[in-house]
Amino acid sequence: MLLSRPERYAWALGAVWTVLIFASLIWNVVLARQELLEAARIQARSAYEKDVIYRLWNAGHGGVYVPVTDGTQPSPYLSGMPERDIVTPSGRLLTWINPAHMTRQVHELAERESGILGHLTSLDPIRPENAPDPWETEALRAFERGASEVSSVEEMGGKNYMRLMRPLIAEKDCLKCHARQGYREGDLRGGISVSIPTAPLEAIGNRRIFALALVHVLEDTL
Repeated sequence: MLLSRPERYAWALGAVWTVLIFASLIWNVVLARQELLEAARIQARSAYEKDVIYRLWNAGHGGVYVPVTDGTQPSPYLSGMPERDIVTPSGRLLTWINPAHMTRQVHELAERESGILGHLTSLDPIRPENAPDPWETEALRAFERGASEVSSVEEMGGKNYMRLMRPLIAEKDCLKCHARQGYREGDLRGGISVSIPTAPLEAIGNRRIFALALVHVLEDTL
């Protein structure tokens, strides 16, 4: 059956409208995904900045002493430091905790409590466990070329994470432990990487995308 000219115009306008609706849907889905990634990146930056702040607090006090426990033993990497271990008048044994040791313990606690992963690393680590993984190695190389931040979504252990890393610059207080490695104030000493699980944000994003799809379908059918 042949359609009249008005009917052909109506069908053409309907087709154009449908194309516009679905183009709008795709555009909004892309924006929603970008916003999700940026939210994860902001969360990772906040975790990094928190690490820097408490490290500055520790370094500003010249390190802190804590009781020796099963979970906190004197660090063999600080054995050359004077008064690494002291005994209180009551006989309680305390050990000195520098910013690196403190950072490691905070990262372990954060992983247990929230699933957020943190890693203090360097291309020249004192502690072998602080050696970078391949992603961190590439980030550290980028810092040597002048980059100030590296981030991307990566799979680790079967889960997606927003990985973000920023450099650590040697400051005067840092040289108490690192001068023997040849570092000088202002040198690139390493970096802190933070890995935020994306699953909670993806769940929120998927609900938003479903709502967007529903609205666009309804608009197309009205």
